[in-house]
Amino acid sequence: MTSAKPPASPGINSSARNPRIPATAGLPYDTMSGMFRHLRSEGMASDSDPLSLDSIRLTRRYAICLVPRSGSTFLTHLIKETGAFGNPNEWLGFPIVEDQARETGADDWDTLIRRMLARHASATGVSGIELALAHLTWGREATGRQDILDPAWTYFYLRRRNIVRQAISMHVAHQSGVLHSFQMNDDARKVRDAVMYDPPALRSWVKFLQDEEMKWEREFGRIGIEPVRLYYEDITARPERVIRLFSNVLGLDATPPVKDSPIERVGTSRTDEWEARYREEDADFLAGLAIHRPFVHTPVSMS
Repeated sequence: MTSAKPPASPGINSSARNPRIPATAGLPYDTMSGMFRHLRSEGMASDSDPLSLDSIRLTRRYAICLVPRSGSTFLTHLIKETGAFGNPNEWLGFPIVEDQARETGADDWDTLIRRMLARHASATGVSGIELALAHLTWGREATGRQDILDPAWTYFYLRRRNIVRQAISMHVAHQSGVLHSFQMNDDARKVRDAVMYDPPALRSWVKFLQDEEMKWEREFGRIGIEPVRLYYEDITARPERVIRLFSNVLGLDATPPVKDSPIERVGTSRTDEWEARYREEDADFLAGLAIHRPFVHTPVSMS
């Protein structure tokens, strides 16, 4: 999390080729199937009744497919606060997935997904999860199947229009270890402020983010999914609109009210300065990126 510079683009997302869990997790296993074997060997004691989850009827299942630093924390907080869409989270991330497996009594991938959604469903049976590309890789390792995305689900795809600001956010977060505004205090602010402007690092992060976007498009296209496309800039500007969109797409009878979110944007005037400077210094690269990046929708003016 605090390496001096991100590796070159092809190596950043090595989980796309190697399903092993990052060594920094400090766990007694290094794959998803290894986690299930570990749990079976220890026993699956739980304070809850995992089998009762099998009787919960799910009316709508959805996934929020995300590119890093695209505002998923802000989005999922908005959704959770309504109480109408379940409790979506990055439940498949390590190490919290082990707790989910224990609480649901799941020792295989399919049981884990089914019971985890049931455990976090709304009263009307709506439930969702955040998905990163690494989660699909771990699911393939655990099941031996190539197809991890279920076409019967509803998919929301979250990214940013401004990939330069997204790259700046990645750079600062990985250099400082401060990922979210709720982590912010005087010490965290000093660490963030100490991060240096680094054009090669920003270019590497831009390439990484473009690669993530391309991989998601391939995932959707391979099994014929057309996701509902969301953008960070729209969500932060009009949060009530995204709640209305979720309500319509997931078939709710009414749109629940939007509550204020304590999650704040952590960009600063320095972000503006860095963006302007980088766009000038790496203009040729960014011009080529605009041609090869997956299509970015322009904002639609709606009430």
